[in-house]
Parts: sequence; structure tokens; C-alpha cells
Amino acid sequence: MGIIFDVSKRSNTNANNFKKLCRRLRSFTKVKVNKECLDTSRLKDCELLIISSPQSPFVDEELQIIKDYVNDGGSLAVFSSEGGSQGSNINKLTADFGISVENTTLVRAVYHKYLHPKHALVQNGVVQPEIGTEKYIPLNDTKRSQQLRENMTHETATDSSMSLSFVYPNGTTLSVQSPAYTVLSSGSTSYPVDCPISAVYETSNLSGEQGRLIVCGSSDIFADAWLEKEENSQLCDVLFRFLLRQHVSFDPSLGRSDFEEKELVPDIATLSHLVKPCLQDNDPLPQDYKSLLCDDLFGLSNDHVPDVIDTYKYISLPYEPLTLVEPQFECPHPPLKMATHQPRMLDPPPPALELFDLDECFSKDTQTRLAELTNQFTGDKNDTNLERYILEARSILGLDDGVPPKQVLYDVCSQIFQFKLENEPPLQC
Repeated sequence: MGIIFDVSKRSNTNANNFKKLCRRLRSFTKVKVNKECLDTSRLKDCELLIISSPQSPFVDEELQIIKDYVNDGGSLAVFSSEGGSQGSNINKLTADFGISVENTTLVRAVYHKYLHPKHALVQNGVVQPEIGTEKYIPLNDTKRSQQLRENMTHETATDSSMSLSFVYPNGTTLSVQSPAYTVLSSGSTSYPVDCPISAVYETSNLSGEQGRLIVCGSSDIFADAWLEKEENSQLCDVLFRFLLRQHVSFDPSLGRSDFEEKELVPDIATLSHLVKPCLQDNDPLPQDYKSLLCDDLFGLSNDHVPDVIDTYKYISLPYEPLTLVEPQFECPHPPLKMATHQPRMLDPPPPALELFDLDECFSKDTQTRLAELTNQFTGDKNDTNLERYILEARSILGLDDGVPPKQVLYDVCSQIFQFKLENEPPLQC
């Protein structure tokens, strides 16, 4: 005998998320994880089969094997998740027992304790009073069960729906029909309001063995992250004690069937992003259209002219009758003028600097230019440079370009000699 945790259909939850639950169950029985297709040999000695949020469909042979397993007295627990059985045909299995998983999401309409709206805290969702009576009895404890049950009977609140509070994370709602019955509802603070979220089916075969099925719309309600929140652990003990037949039984007659009918409401989140025109409805027009006219806003009359004339006399001003004022018509546009512009003369181009002799332009006189030329050729004693010096000095002195160097020296010396003869004072005998 043992418990099989089936994850063969790409379950979005695995056994690693239920370590705390597995430790509770391993305290008195074996727990195995099944990753292959279900068959008769695997379920032969199985005490409880757990199917958690499958994402792939079961084949017809597997569905028939599971149905025969429940009808032959086995226990089955099916956990779904928000959005229903998308991608799976688990509804094909549970529908034969009067339970269907709906394609919805349960949210809490009023914020309390848990920030995310999909983590709904249900405080008045217990349909079976037995859950509140058995909630403090741990798994596989039959010695003190009767004593604890008697003590809890006197302490149970008048409203059995508030005898246990639990967190319902990322879950959906169920559709329950007879002979199945509801054990947990969404309460009055969740949306959809007061809908089944967990249901039970019981059957008996010819040999007297009673098969049991529990369908819960949340696969995370007993996961490690939520098992110790609120009273989820006590609820887990009660439901698994029912599946393992540990002196827990529910009354099908107390399973409510008077749940409110679901009503479709507009998607407020989507409508808030749409353009909303603000057009006011017009009132019907009256029969007498003259009532729509309003003559009190403005008017033209001579009733106040006498009063104005008397005011002139009162303030001692001569009264002048009104005369016509000659209108002055302003030309909307200035007179047209021919668009004439002065011709734009081009500026002369700048001189080419490489064609200018700056030394020649900026030298003060001939003596200064000869001195600069002499300083340039002082360090060089070659005859070639001397000849070039004489030729450049020729241009400074203003001589013809065809005069040879010797002739230049001759002319210069002649002029110097002649200058000295003219300026030398006469000799005294």
C-alpha cells in the first residue's frame, strides 16, 4: 500500500514543491512519484492517487483505468490551477463524477493580508461542519481523535463556515452536480462570490468498498509555500484523512447546491483603456418654438436718450447733437512698390602674396635696403655670391638690368668719387 504522486503529464508543479506534504504522508505510508503512463499494475497496491495540474491530455486507456480504480474503492485527489484544464482533458475524467473545473480565476475582491489578488484569503468558505470539528486531529492519529472531537464540538463557532480560514492561491472554481457535493466555497469576500472550489464524490461497489474523489481548484494550496499559511495545514490533514479513510466522513446532504448563479460582468480593465465619448442627450423640443428665443440678452431703443440729455445740463456741459463721423477706411495692405535693389559689386580679389617683395615694400630708403643686403652676404666670401650681391644691389640702386657687374662697380665708384670732389672743401696754400 502507498501513495502515488503522478507528474507524467507535464505538470506545472512537481514533487519538489510538496516536500512538506510528502513528509506528512511518509510518517505512516510510502510516497512514490510516477513519471510514466498509468496502468493497472501501478495502481494495484495504491492507496491514494494524486494528480496535480496536468498540462498534457491523458489517453483514453489511462482515463478508463483511473475511473475503474475509483469505482473499485480507490481514492483520487485532483488539483487544478487558474485557467482550468487548458491543454488537458482532466474534465473528461471528473465530469463522469459530477465535477468540472472551470476556465476562471478566483481573486479576492477586498485586500487583506496578502498583496496579490490571486492569493485569496477565505474566512467563511467551509461548507462541511466536519472540517471545523476535525481540523486539530493530525494525520494517522486515532487514539485521541474521539476525545478531541468531543472537545471541538463544544468550541465550534455557531457559524460553521467560519470554523476554518485558509489561503486559496492561484486557483479556479468548480461546477458541481449531484451525486457530488461541495466541501469548500469561495466565501463572500472573493470573486466569483460563493462558488465551489473543492468538491467530493463517493461511490460504493458490489463488494462494499467505497471509492473517494476530491477535486480542488488550486494546485498550490498544499504546496510548501502555502501549507503553513493560515490553517492550510489543518485543512490538509482533514482532506487527506478523508481520502485515507481515517475516521473522517462528510454528510452529502449538507453539501450546498444553492450557490448563486454566475453573471457575466463587463471587463472593467479593458473598458478603462477605450475611448469614451461624452455626448449629452438633447432634451425634446417644445411645441412653442418661440419659447426658445431669448430677447433679454441685448436690445436697441431710445428710452434712455432723455436721461442722457438731462445729464448734460446737470453737469453744465453744452449739449451737441450727434453728427456723423467720417469713416476712415484703413487700407488692409500697403501700396505696392517695385522691388529694386542696389547692384552688388564684387570685391577685388586679394593680392597674391607670393608676387610681392615685402622687403622692397617696407624698406625705408636705399641705404637701409643696401645695409640689409650687405648683412645677408657678409658671412659668405665666394666670388659667386659677390657677383650675386652686386646684381641685387644694381636693382636697389635703380640701374639697368643689362649692366654687367664690373660696370656697376665702376659706375658706383665714379659717382662716389664725383660726390666727394664736389663736397670737399678747397685746399689752402
